[in-house]
Amino acid sequence: MATTTISGPLRVFGRHGNAEHVALRIARSITGARVDKVRRTHVVTVGGNKGLFRQQPSLVVEVDAAAFDAGRPDARQSVRDDIVRSIRGPGLDQVLAMIPDLRIGISFAPATAGRLHTTDPLAHLALDVASWTDGFVLDLHNGRLVSVAGELLGSTEQFHEEGGTPVDPSAARVRGRLVALLAIAARALTEYDGRDLDEARDGISRWVRSVGMSAELEPHEQAFLARPAGELDDAELAYGSWQVEGAAVLAWALELLEELPDYDQAVDPTYVSGLLCFPDATKTQAVLALGRRRFQASVEAEAERHHTILHQLQEMAAGSEAAGADLDVAVSITTERLRACRWLMAGGTYSTTGLSP
Repeated sequence: MATTTISGPLRVFGRHGNAEHVALRIARSITGARVDKVRRTHVVTVGGNKGLFRQQPSLVVEVDAAAFDAGRPDARQSVRDDIVRSIRGPGLDQVLAMIPDLRIGISFAPATAGRLHTTDPLAHLALDVASWTDGFVLDLHNGRLVSVAGELLGSTEQFHEEGGTPVDPSAARVRGRLVALLAIAARALTEYDGRDLDEARDGISRWVRSVGMSAELEPHEQAFLARPAGELDDAELAYGSWQVEGAAVLAWALELLEELPDYDQAVDPTYVSGLLCFPDATKTQAVLALGRRRFQASVEAEAERHHTILHQLQEMAAGSEAAGADLDVAVSITTERLRACRWLMAGGTYSTTGLSP
């Protein structure tokens, strides 16, 4: 999939707000932060000091209202140029209509180089600041334009897909399938837990609906989630719980997860659900909106690696009179991860995705 990497900080543009008040509010949200005024810009700094042995700050947040003074229309034009140059999406017109009313700009610049990951609390703080200032988030590292509610308004992916062959599955479908698999796994795991089953079942279905991903559920998945509490049999529980391995691959494919555990190490379901802020649907939407699809070459490499591992595990199982429990677990882990990789390469119906190239 063709994408463009845009270098730059995470930026928020708002239509309301006093620069000093916003800077102080940001500082109160971050432990150890302080506010300084540099010319007409308020700077929130985390880490470092002013002494002889100065340390590099870990984060600098610049809150600037002066750039949008009436006598400087070039600032608003610059924001417009940044957006229309490489971003497309259903919310683009909505954002462009805000630009004449912009009054404040906030730039979040981590001191460490590289892409800001969506699991970083900084991404959530940026959404909060956009809400305070009635604006939007321009996530330059990930090529995303995001509303205060975490809704994806536009992206570089849509810019590149607009005139070419659509990517299947699209990033939007990957997000939906991730929610579907995590919901299935959560339902199975709560049945294993055995507590508050009716409440847990209803809460999972409500989360899927609130996130807006019900359309991605296949018929048998809808039936699985709707089954009365306590009526899933052992085979269904096993099927459901293993779906967290596929969910982890899709989280990795959206760069919400740095890397997958080893093939013989099962994914921690609470970690994956935590990445998506389950069961907080609003936060889930925000995280998903900021996720970016990995290059397809990385997905293909991961598929090839898991295909090789699965073949070796199957040979080991065939060569032993009684396969051990650890080997069975490794086969199940690798099977579900490979299925997710194959689906990322071919799209279509997830449950019918084959494991062969």
